[in-house]
Amino acid sequence: MAISLQDQLLKAGLASKKQANKVKAEKRKSKKQTSTPETPALTQAELQAAREAKKLRDQQLNLDREVERAKRAAEAEATQIIQQFEIKRNPDAEIRYNYTYGSKIKSIYVTQEQQTMLSKGTLALAVPEEDNVFIVPPDAAEKIAARKPEWIIQAKKEEVDEDDPYAAYQIPDDLMW
Repeated sequence: MAISLQDQLLKAGLASKKQANKVKAEKRKSKKQTSTPETPALTQAELQAAREAKKLRDQQLNLDREVERAKRAAEAEATQIIQQFEIKRNPDAEIRYNYTYGSKIKSIYVTQEQQTMLSKGTLALAVPEEDNVFIVPPDAAEKIAARKPEWIIQAKKEEVDEDDPYAAYQIPDDLMW
């Protein structure tokens, strides 16, 4: 391997060790200066505006995180209420109870007593996911609805219109459709 020019000059006695170190230091300084891009000098007003913009972005991010945290907490509380108050369905139940989930008509199998109570509104369905359906009592349904109202499906008491010619004809609760 060839000896560098600097080493050759040192051996020949044309340069001293002090001069070589000085050249190395200058070379290092010049590399540092050229490698860092020059930032334009910002005025105080521009700096203040940038700080304010960053502060607003940070506040918005914090608010978004807080909303997401509250949403997850409400979901966890509703799930806990469902687990605590769930009325177990009989696996041998033969009565099909139909309910609407979004724009779809879904069904579950319940006992006669549960079907009657569901149709009268004394029991409610909690549906955290499309395929998970739980039967809960009305007080638990109210607690869940306070946290996640879209999870509760409850039979609504229909108000009878005074002008309805069929008001005297009630639909039976055991009508299967």
